[in-house]
Amino acid sequence: MQHMNFMRSSVLMLLATIILSCDSNNINSIKVYYRNPGISTPYPSFCVDYLFEEGENIRKKTLHNKKFLKNFDYQIKRLIISNQDLTVDSRVFMLINYKDGNIDTLCIGEFRGIFLNGTVMEDDEEFHKMIIDEIDFYDKEKYNKMYGN
Repeated sequence: MQHMNFMRSSVLMLLATIILSCDSNNINSIKVYYRNPGISTPYPSFCVDYLFEEGENIRKKTLHNKKFLKNFDYQIKRLIISNQDLTVDSRVFMLINYKDGNIDTLCIGEFRGIFLNGTVMEDDEEFHKMIIDEIDFYDKEKYNKMYGN
């Protein structure tokens, strides 16, 4: 009987350890730098960090929302490398900080285009919309001030 209780408690401890360590989200946070919507530039903005440094038209946000990060982690793994050679006018630059210390870069255009670590990915409207909505890209108050609406 004592052996049975020991086995039962060992199995329960093992299950508890597995369940507690099964955090399927690999992302700690995402730092986002993004331009105001609708602002035209004389040349396309490529996916390089220095174009998103301090400036009057650059907004910043760090994302910690666990539900969003988990969904983002799932969605980014579903992206497919594009066979098209595209130039995307990057409006959103993201630094994805993983729990293991790695960092990926992701850039998206205002309406389309996805670059992951410099590689063009196929457009994914659901993923794009999820990001735009989470960062409140079209901040209505700021957008109305900019364009006098």
